[in-house]
Amino acid sequence: MARYSDEVQAAADGFAIVHEPDRGRYALYREDSGARSLVGEAHYSLIGEDAIDFDHTVVAPALRGTGLAGLLARRALTGDAVGGRRVRASCWYVAGVIERHPELLAR
Repeated sequence: MARYSDEVQAAADGFAIVHEPDRGRYALYREDSGARSLVGEAHYSLIGEDAIDFDHTVVAPALRGTGLAGLLARRALTGDAVGGRRVRASCWYVAGVIERHPELLAR
């Protein structure tokens, strides 16, 4: 399996990250032979008007180690759901991404 360092590279292999605010998540989809399947998600909960908690991140076991979870977390942390809110990460994976890349929250 490939290792993905950016969304453009992942998109070339049929992966797309989509914000689904009605479900409180950023979803990772894979399109293969015209079929689209959910292969990961970064779930969040809004805490009032001024905070957001990323509470769960998962990627299909077969895709672990490909960098897709990192791309998903980065998109979630820089996406429109955050929009100036204070970020909390009760999800250990997202907390680790923030620790390694605090610049993602400086936007």
